[in-house]
Amino acid sequence: MADNSLHKNLLVGGFEGPSEEIVDKPKSFADVMNNLGIRLKDETLKQITSGNAIQGRSESLTVSGDLEQGFRFHWDVFGNTVVGEVFMVDYYDHINKGISGSETIRDTPYSWDNVKFPAMQKLTEWADARNLSDFLSPIRKSMIKKGVLGRGYFDRVIENTEKGEIHNLLIQDLKSAGQLGLLKNIKKQMEGKK
Repeated sequence: MADNSLHKNLLVGGFEGPSEEIVDKPKSFADVMNNLGIRLKDETLKQITSGNAIQGRSESLTVSGDLEQGFRFHWDVFGNTVVGEVFMVDYYDHINKGISGSETIRDTPYSWDNVKFPAMQKLTEWADARNLSDFLSPIRKSMIKKGVLGRGYFDRVIENTEKGEIHNLLIQDLKSAGQLGLLKNIKKQMEGKK
């Protein structure tokens, strides 16, 4: 039977589980994936909290932080296959791509007929808490007519991952993990033969 210790050490060697801190010099693919997850989360939160996800964002309107708190990254190894998953609240893409209104058609797959969008409920709760329900009615009508402009915040995260800084750091981490993991395993095997 072939010795697959090189494969195991390069893939998950020394990994003790996900952390919230970037591994400076990744020694395994697991470290690389951990770093990727942290960078995806950080960039997504940066795009959301910088106001790019919600135009004219008001802290009091987004006090629940569902969009921010709903982001998770998970990955797992199945034999030689690595699967990574990003979990977000179900309406993240409605904000990302926008929603067509009854009078304004936008370039988006979403309309008020096919979305489960909690914005109206949150806006209602916010207005009720401040005794502004009468003020809210024209806003709600306007949103239904005009729709919601897509903010493209997650598209920017994906672009950064495919071509930007996250991509460059991923390549750098992969090189580090490959080199350091390979050197560590060769050294370990050479010490075992002495």
